[in-house]
Amino acid sequence: SPERYSCGSSSSSSKRTEGSCRRRRQSSSSSDSQQSPLDSDIRLRVRAEYCEHGPALEQGVASRRPQALARQLDVFGQATAVLRSRDLGSVVCDIKFSELSYLDAFWGDYLSGALLQALRGVFLTEALREAVGREAVRLLVSVDEADYEAGRRRLLLMEEEGERRGVEAS
Repeated sequence: SPERYSCGSSSSSSKRTEGSCRRRRQSSSSSDSQQSPLDSDIRLRVRAEYCEHGPALEQGVASRRPQALARQLDVFGQATAVLRSRDLGSVVCDIKFSELSYLDAFWGDYLSGALLQALRGVFLTEALREAVGREAVRLLVSVDEADYEAGRRRLLLMEEEGERRGVEAS
């Protein structure tokens, strides 16, 4: 559900995950990179982009230079500028999981598409739709499988250590 995935901590979700979101080009502080031994970081990347760039490129890219190389460089530079101007941006969230069941549920939702569906309502807002006009926009969501696997191993080890301590204490 959409309320299950929100950036930052809220009283209803702080036990499940603790997230910190930042804009793509913003540098992270040293406190962001410090990880508790009791949690596992997963990096979630969310990007909005136009579905079609062809019409914008056809309208905004042309060269009248007679030399082939100069014409190609001119067109390349113009196309690069057009594509940069159409960049809708991205968000990177580092999510900390302290329980294996929540990490596995998050990964399951990512694989099934439920996470994408939940994030569409958050990122594809009415303001964005008004800004892009009639052009179709899609949302791309990615989570690195290596992050998930490493986090899963870490949380499994922590659970095993906790079970051993419980057996030793009794």
